[in-house]
Amino acid sequence: MRLVCDTDFLSALQKIDRIDLIYEVFGVDRIYVTQAVIDELAKAPFFYDFIRKTERIERVVVDEVPSHISSAMLGKGETDSISYALKTKSIFLSNDKKAGGFAEDLGVMVVDVISFLLVCREIGVLGLNDIEHIIELLKKRDYMEFNENQKKLLLRE
Repeated sequence: MRLVCDTDFLSALQKIDRIDLIYEVFGVDRIYVTQAVIDELAKAPFFYDFIRKTERIERVVVDEVPSHISSAMLGKGETDSISYALKTKSIFLSNDKKAGGFAEDLGVMVVDVISFLLVCREIGVLGLNDIEHIIELLKKRDYMEFNENQKKLLLRE
């Protein structure tokens, strides 16, 4: 299984210091990140800390993005990541609804943060208290809001 991560997904997990969950949940040794995503992350204040901790992230260069993907009105990180995921049959980790929907329409499997946290809970990697704590941290550090239905789904007994 190959995973390609978009900027928003990696950024959110980096801000709460939980990128390790990706490796644990999916049982992979590597995460693939396009150069465009690295360029976007380079603008973040946490970038140097992120780079020091990411020896298991492999940077990939996408030379050419098919026109049907590049014309999708998405950012460079998203178009490169979707193109790479499609080409390599990777799972696309992204929290961008527009990019995720577009990728799914192309046949790419997409996992967003909520789905990811659900999997973490269902397989026993995170418990109820862990999920509550992560929701708080994502709100505080990444300004990520969860609606009531999402919270109910994630925090159900």
